[in-house]
Amino acid sequence: MSSGKRIATMVIGMIVMVGGFFGGFMQFFWMDDMNVGTILFYVMVVPMMSFLIGAGIMMYGMKDSMSRGGFGLFGMMGARVAETPKEKSFVHEPPRFCNDCGASLSSEEIEWVGPLSVKCPYCGATHATEKREV
Repeated sequence: MSSGKRIATMVIGMIVMVGGFFGGFMQFFWMDDMNVGTILFYVMVVPMMSFLIGAGIMMYGMKDSMSRGGFGLFGMMGARVAETPKEKSFVHEPPRFCNDCGASLSSEEIEWVGPLSVKCPYCGATHATEKREV
């Protein structure tokens, strides 16, 4: 759902909440017969029902942002919860050419002399491996 639609559902939900709240009280003042049941209905039930319906409309508008971990007003306004960065994987490869003699190096011919260094089979020079992201 786009940010504009989320904001629209928030506004509609607020209108339902506020309208039902004040509408219930206004009905209380306009009624002719004053018994306890109708007073409780207009003062308590109508505002509570309008609050629940308005909250439901707002939650419907926020359903996408809640599934991504964002919740509340910030989730509705399009703000995202910071995602944890994925770990990067690296591979250490031998260089393609020897810097001393210029020979082409392949992984089958080289000799590993350490965890991150290789030895040229032609001239014996030691070279550091090249770090590459996978």
